[in-house]
Amino acid sequence: MMGTLLSDHDDSRRTMQSQSKPKRPLGIIVIAAIAAAGGLLSLFGAASVFSGNATGPMWLAVVVLIFGVLGLALGVGFYTGAHRAWMGGIVIYIVSIVLGILEIVYGGMVGGIGGVIRIIAGVVIPLYLMRPDPKKFFGQPVQPSAKM
Repeated sequence: MMGTLLSDHDDSRRTMQSQSKPKRPLGIIVIAAIAAAGGLLSLFGAASVFSGNATGPMWLAVVVLIFGVLGLALGVGFYTGAHRAWMGGIVIYIVSIVLGILEIVYGGMVGGIGGVIRIIAGVVIPLYLMRPDPKKFFGQPVQPSAKM
């Protein structure tokens, strides 16, 4: 009985190892670094407002803080290929376009620069994540391309 359980476990382990994850695309490494760096910069920006070293509405600093934590989590999720990071990245970066606009309007010069970067990332990263190689890496179904 025990030998059967152990051999079943070994068989399932071999099956899992044979179904290895696709190779990490270079673009995923780049966006993982961008997400983590953006998360850190967001945390520093929010901390600057909280400490009084920068100006801006406190509510916006709280939202930037939340996006900073999400950016760090996404950076790790992108790099490791976490299944949830794919959809989370698309949603968070699209929503971050609105945050970028708010940073431009209310964030002063530093917020304005960060807002422009956030808007660009909010467009480019979701578009990249929808490509076939990133979708495969995150275990998402890929539609066959139509050949003409």
